[in-house]
Amino acid sequence: MCMLSRLRAGVLSLLLLLPYVGFATTTPTSTLTTTVATTTVGISICGDALVNFNEACDVPGETGAYSTTIAGRQCDVDCQFGPYCGDGILQTLFDEECDDGNNTDDDFCSADCQVEPAGFGGGGSSGGGSGNSGGSDEELGDTLVRVEGIAYPNETVQVLLDAEQVGTIRADSDGEFEFAVDAEPGTASLGLWSEDTFGTRSITYNSTFDVTQGAVTTVRGVLLPPTISADDVTIDPGDVILLRGQTAPDKTVQIYQDDEQIAEVTSGANGVWEYQFNTAGLAPAEYLLRTRFIQGSGVLVTESSFSSSLTLFVGVDGRATTPTDLNRDGFVNLIDFSIMIFWWQTTGGDSDPPADINGNGNVGIEDFSILLFNWTG
Repeated sequence: MCMLSRLRAGVLSLLLLLPYVGFATTTPTSTLTTTVATTTVGISICGDALVNFNEACDVPGETGAYSTTIAGRQCDVDCQFGPYCGDGILQTLFDEECDDGNNTDDDFCSADCQVEPAGFGGGGSSGGGSGNSGGSDEELGDTLVRVEGIAYPNETVQVLLDAEQVGTIRADSDGEFEFAVDAEPGTASLGLWSEDTFGTRSITYNSTFDVTQGAVTTVRGVLLPPTISADDVTIDPGDVILLRGQTAPDKTVQIYQDDEQIAEVTSGANGVWEYQFNTAGLAPAEYLLRTRFIQGSGVLVTESSFSSSLTLFVGVDGRATTPTDLNRDGFVNLIDFSIMIFWWQTTGGDSDPPADINGNGNVGIEDFSILLFNWTG
């Protein structure tokens, strides 16, 4: 019995092991492949001092103030780095002349983003007839000017470089546009203008800056101001007129009468804004109306420049003039040029229309460029 029991136990153990023993077989097999789709959701909280999904930085208390170095760059309230020398973007607002994306000298753009004279870089001697002209032998890249800005939704922006038209670009449904063009190194003057959906032309935005050889000079933050128009500009005191214009969608539009803000409206989804202007209480006279838009809040508010002026004749006869027709004779010529020279490098004083055509607080080369563009002779 003892031997039989052991034999049965051995057979039972063998049977239990059989499922785990591999045997060669010719029976075909099939493999089932399962694909599992996954979704990753990133959640970030700006201000928790942790750099999370879609954040470039997170430093509570910093406001994104401009930095002269990459190391000193600040984090803004949206957890993105504020402007700094070395970000590859020309920050003309902070007196940058160039920005090649680093804080290195001897590469045509200095560590503090100022243009270095040609041949400033080391790397050879020009003496002794050696044929060495100095500077670097490294091949430079394309010299480009790249422009980013806001105009009017789905409208065409005209681009001028050094007073010559170099192309057009259509803004998207948010009014945003980007444009790049080949340029010569040195000082360049950029001009941009557009027409709104009503056919009203904007001012010509002007900016003068230095183009770095072999680099992409990026001009960011171009803001075309809102347009302004009215069906009739010669009215009686007490009339209510419809003012309208266009800017980017959902922007706060400020309306000024001479130098005083009289209203604030919000543009619609298509960028169009409207305001019913009641002239009751206005004495018979000429009035200048203009607009600008603001965006952001707190210390990060951004303002566009002012629009061209709309001349309103309340109880008086008259006709509107262009902003560059400084003596209102219907022509833009040497007389207007002489008026501009009289106010040169000043605020424009009480000149009417303003000699400070672009409304930046100084009569300068930008205003002269606008006058030349509208020249009639």
